[in-house]
Amino acid sequence: MSKDRHNKKEEKRLALKILYEDVKAAKLLMKIPGRMCSNGATETCSLYVKQGCKGTNQDSMLAWENFTADKSIFLGIFDGHGPNGHIVSNKVRDCLPLLLTSPIESLLGEGFYDITPNVHEPLGSGSDTQPSILDDANDDRAKGKDDCDDEGSVLTEEKFIAAFHKMDERLKVLNRTNCMSSGTTAIAMIIQGRDFMVGSVGDSRAILATRSANGSLVAHQLTVDLKPNSPGEKERIQKCEGRVFALDNEPDVFRMWLPHSNTPGLAMSRAFGDFHLKDYGLIATPVISRRKLTDEDEFIVLATDGVWDVLSHMEVIDAICSSPLKEEAAKRVVDAAANAWRTQHWPSRMDDCAVVCHFLKNELIPPSTSILKSNVSGKLDTMNLEDSTFGGPIRASQPLVRYDTFAISHLDFEIPQLCQGKGV
Repeated sequence: MSKDRHNKKEEKRLALKILYEDVKAAKLLMKIPGRMCSNGATETCSLYVKQGCKGTNQDSMLAWENFTADKSIFLGIFDGHGPNGHIVSNKVRDCLPLLLTSPIESLLGEGFYDITPNVHEPLGSGSDTQPSILDDANDDRAKGKDDCDDEGSVLTEEKFIAAFHKMDERLKVLNRTNCMSSGTTAIAMIIQGRDFMVGSVGDSRAILATRSANGSLVAHQLTVDLKPNSPGEKERIQKCEGRVFALDNEPDVFRMWLPHSNTPGLAMSRAFGDFHLKDYGLIATPVISRRKLTDEDEFIVLATDGVWDVLSHMEVIDAICSSPLKEEAAKRVVDAAANAWRTQHWPSRMDDCAVVCHFLKNELIPPSTSILKSNVSGKLDTMNLEDSTFGGPIRASQPLVRYDTFAISHLDFEIPQLCQGKGV
């Protein structure tokens, strides 16, 4: 048997193995209490998604309570794009949380497939040869540990980055054709006690609503909209021979293009999938931020760009606070976004909208006043960093002063500027 034939046979075998594992996991995931990926509510979360006017809904979402231990939760939002974007976003929604529970040694090891035996251990696969992350969590609780140590906790930057890279590898091996011109954004957040960490690729966004001393709510932006023209992103793409420019009919929307072809025009600089761009500067390395929650923090909102393109941070907060029931909060936001698309923009171009709202307290108290004024023109994804006014170096833990500007500078993160392909 020739070497090429053997490699193709082995590649097919491994792809079938992953497919079997994913089908098995999907069946088990449906039975897990506290895990929700459809419209509805859990004990602490409200979720809602609405299809836009562009065809199949490609947004997906996830809230998973008691994720790896009591009082831990996973929140995720995923916005697919391309012909198979809905498939990619759903697969990342189902697989990425499991990768985040895998031992870091498996994620960083050379053998990609040595993670597959353990990935589903938390779901009760019945294997008695590998300890599961839930076993570790139970051991911690038995020892009286409310919060896991950083060394063994899922809340490590190393684990987030490794899991994102492994997820991208998984998509590539499973079915390269489906993901060549399709992909998804992702925000993955894990909350453990008062600590949380969030990793993101693409232009979906997460915010934290915090009550100020005068009773008003202030928005903290927890993620960065990763656009092709963002500082550092454009330089990486061009170094890898990709191109970045905006079309004449949409001068404010910068897109990523192949070196010698005016395709595909991807409006983000990091994403899962889209493998025809991975040699030209597109990466799946997440931007990571972490912080400690305080008594003043009220709720966290994750949403796709179908919401943020038409609503400001304060409009989202107001929609949530206007909901008589916390269970309906996410729907209130989506309804407000849909109304904005109908009345202020082009109804026929309405994008899919997905929202996950996680409440940190039992009662939702409307803000007494609003210190965030709607007098800043332009939206976040169409503004340049130099348009933002900062009173010194701003970190992810500081509140927004202007809700339509970046909460943080890309330079405040230590982002590995990896160029995949081209020998860089």
